[in-house]
Amino acid sequence: MCTENRNQENLQSPARKCFDSARLSVSAREQQCARSATYDPLSIDGLTTQLSQTRIGTRQSIKRHGYPSAIVSDQADAIRHVIEEVLAQDLKDPRSGKLQPDHPCFQFARRFAKKWNISAEAVQSHIKLACGYLKFPIILLLNPAPTHEHLPFDQMIENCQTLNWIEDVLKEIGLELADVIILDACTLLGKKYIDELAEEGRKEEALSEAYDVTQKMLEMLKPNIILSCQCSTSFSDWGTGGHLIARELCSSLKRAKNKEVRKVTINDHIINVVQAYHPRSFLRLNGGGRSKHHDPSGELLKGLFDRVYLPCAVWKSQQTLALKALSSISTNATVKNEHAKENSRRLVLPWRKICLTSNSY
Repeated sequence: MCTENRNQENLQSPARKCFDSARLSVSAREQQCARSATYDPLSIDGLTTQLSQTRIGTRQSIKRHGYPSAIVSDQADAIRHVIEEVLAQDLKDPRSGKLQPDHPCFQFARRFAKKWNISAEAVQSHIKLACGYLKFPIILLLNPAPTHEHLPFDQMIENCQTLNWIEDVLKEIGLELADVIILDACTLLGKKYIDELAEEGRKEEALSEAYDVTQKMLEMLKPNIILSCQCSTSFSDWGTGGHLIARELCSSLKRAKNKEVRKVTINDHIINVVQAYHPRSFLRLNGGGRSKHHDPSGELLKGLFDRVYLPCAVWKSQQTLALKALSSISTNATVKNEHAKENSRRLVLPWRKICLTSNSY
C-alpha cells in the first residue's frame, strides 16, 4: 500500500471481500429477519473484528517527532492496533446517533463567525459537514473550501474537489458524506480571507482563534480517533506560535506511508491521530500543479480510508438491517392486532343478534 505502483486488487481485496461478504450476509438475512422478527445486535462485533484483522502490509516506524504531548506508536502496524482495540470498542458503544446542529459545540463557531464577519452560509456548511456519527473516526482537513462563504452547502460540495473525492471514496465503502464528522483544523477561515487578514496584520490573531474553536469542539466531542488529512499547519505560515491544534493534529505523507498513529492528549483525553494527508496534494496534479507526487493517484489515501471506515460501513449496514427488522415487527404486530379486532367483532355481532332475537319473545 505504500508504493506508487501497488496492485490495488491485491492490497484492497481482503478488506473489500470481507465487506462484500458482510453486505451479502445482510441481504440474505433480511427476508429471514422479516419472517422471524429476530436480530442479534452483537453480530456486528464479529464482522468488525474480522475487518480489523485484515492486514495490508506493514512497515515498522519508531521515529519520534518531539511533540511534548504526542506519542508516536512504534508498533509494526499501528493502524491495525487502533482498529482492533479502539474502533471495535467504539462501534460497540450503545450511542448510535449523529451529532445534531443544536449541539452546544457549535456555539464556538457561531461566535467566531460573528466576530470575524463570516457569512451564515459558511457557518451552515461547517455545521452540516460536522453532523456525522459520533462513534465514527473524525476526518480532519485544513480549512474550508474557497466557495464556502457564498455558496449553499450542496453547491459548495459540488465545487470542491477535496469533498467530491472524499464523498466518492466513502460511497465505494458504503457510507455517505453525512455519515462522517468532517472538521477543519482552521475553522471557517478560507485561504482568500486569510490573505486579506494578513494584509491587515490580523492573520495571527484570526488563526489562533480558529484553532481555539477546533480545540473546544474536540474537548466537547471527545473523539477517540481522528484521521488527520492535513500537514500544512506544521509550516510556519499556519503555525501561529505552535498552537496545540496546529502542532499536534498535523500529519505527513511520510508518516502515512509508515502507518503511524500519534496519541495526542487534549484536556486529559487521548485521541489516536491516524496519519494521512490532504487529497488536494494529488488532485492538484490534474489542474496543472506540481508535476510529481509520491502518491499521484491517491491509492495510498484510499487504502487508509478503506481500513478506517470499512468497519463503520458494516456497522451502518447492520443498523439498517436492525431498523428493517424492528419495522417488520411493528408492522406484523399492527396487522395481528387488526386481525384480532376483526375476529372479535365477527364473534360479537352474531351474539348480539341472538340476544336481540331472544328479547323479542
